[in-house]
Amino acid sequence: MKKIFSIAVLAALALPALAQDTYTNDRISNTSDINGTARYVGMGGAMGALGADISTMSTNPAGTALMSKGVFSIGMGALIQKEKSLPGDDKSHYSFDQVGFVAPLNINGDNLKRIAFGLNFQKKLDFNHSMFANQSGLGGLSQAAQLAGLAQDYWDQLNPNSFLRDSYYYGLYDVYAADGSQLGFQTTDNSYFRTTSGNLYALDINFSMNHQDRYYFGLTVGVDFLSYASYSSYVEQRAGVYSDGTLMEETHPDYNQNYTLNADQHISGAGVNFKLGGIIYPFEENPFRLGLAIESPTFYTLTKEKSYTTVYSMWKGHEDKTTNTYYYTPESATYNSLDDNYLEYNLYSPWKFRIGIGSTVGRSFAWDIEYEYSLNKRTKMGYPRTIYRDYWGTTSSITMDKDRSLNTMTSNIMKGVHNIRAGIEFKPTSHLALRAGYNFYSKPFKTDARFSQDEFSEAMNYQLGTDYTNLGVTNIISCGIGWQGKHWFADMAYKYRIQKGDFYAFDDFYQTSSDAIHEAQFVRSSTGTLQPVEVNLSRHALTFTVGYRF
Repeated sequence: MKKIFSIAVLAALALPALAQDTYTNDRISNTSDINGTARYVGMGGAMGALGADISTMSTNPAGTALMSKGVFSIGMGALIQKEKSLPGDDKSHYSFDQVGFVAPLNINGDNLKRIAFGLNFQKKLDFNHSMFANQSGLGGLSQAAQLAGLAQDYWDQLNPNSFLRDSYYYGLYDVYAADGSQLGFQTTDNSYFRTTSGNLYALDINFSMNHQDRYYFGLTVGVDFLSYASYSSYVEQRAGVYSDGTLMEETHPDYNQNYTLNADQHISGAGVNFKLGGIIYPFEENPFRLGLAIESPTFYTLTKEKSYTTVYSMWKGHEDKTTNTYYYTPESATYNSLDDNYLEYNLYSPWKFRIGIGSTVGRSFAWDIEYEYSLNKRTKMGYPRTIYRDYWGTTSSITMDKDRSLNTMTSNIMKGVHNIRAGIEFKPTSHLALRAGYNFYSKPFKTDARFSQDEFSEAMNYQLGTDYTNLGVTNIISCGIGWQGKHWFADMAYKYRIQKGDFYAFDDFYQTSSDAIHEAQFVRSSTGTLQPVEVNLSRHALTFTVGYRF
């Protein structure tokens, strides 16, 4: 039992509140959002066929080849969370959104008309968000029971570390009364709070060319910079149960088995990707155009560090060295894991394929409709491995050891994401532009997806909790306005991103599957399986861009 409890608490460090699991990997790499210049955002990012905007180099690199003049722009933004998670939360956040330029060089040859070079640094994802989920009527379903089951099954696979020395003192389960009798537990309520911060930025280096004013081609090399931080707090409220079914609170009203599990996590690193694109005018003397683009996975090298857990338990463990056993007394105790939860790992984001059509009507109206398919279920994770082959230790190659178990789980619970976006721009005068856009992203997770913690993965040694969220569809509505002078221009856009998700504080496999019941003190749920808590992830955003054409 000592081994089981020790590993259960290690599992609390080795599970997915925010670490190297499928759900966190999706959270930090799934760019189901629209960011960039205010013109680009206002049109819903649907400019892959129209081109002629700095931000198009991030989706269709050929778009910059349609720019006949040089452009420099810089933008800022504000993000406002729709629902306040806790009283006193600040729902607003300001960010640096974009800075970049495109410098075209007119060749005016018979075939090659123009080449262009561009640099753009812009935000891809904003991680600043907070959420709260409260659940009652659990009927005995418990995070601690899940951890205990995992402990019994995976003791031999999990790496022991110094945290194991203190694991019994956490008192998450296997709790004993002062008289030495073992208690079960009847979980009644839980609550979960998480706040995240950080950004994913990209530096795009773009080359494009104009061939015969009908065929446009481009290449973008993207370098991503990721910084992600998270703090979460899980509280489980439960009553002790004696073997005869008597609730401990009936004999000791002041005693309970409540505990709080907090987790801090930081992930940072960089990655590189490549994009190829083309825009074609299929009909001579007709503004209708076709856009095609492909984006490689982003090859991330990431580091998880400065991550740890803190547990506040109502029970304190004591060691009886004469009998070599542990027992618990109702004394409040606080424990901190060592700040050594360090892991280097590789993450390969999905391939993406895009096709779009667009056109203009004179100089007053433009439209664009696009489709994107993202192979999210092919997201891969692994660990860096350096191979040496000569006597002096010269590096011959650097490869990745794949996490086959986690990658299999990713393939099983995720699916390809379909994105449809559309945008229009209307210019009532030569100086004024009005814009509108719409985006739809399909669900990234299957309906019955769960975080299958009973499938061992090396990453499980570095996790910090047990929660996961099955995201719903995403709808993005945007609009914007722009002013154009002789050289200077200014744009503003508003974006409303609508998304909900089904939140689970833990997976209930060890209490709802008859094959996974190991311990008699696990109280079977009286309400069936764990039901999700619907969380609202919607938010508003404003983007402002000013620029100069030369």
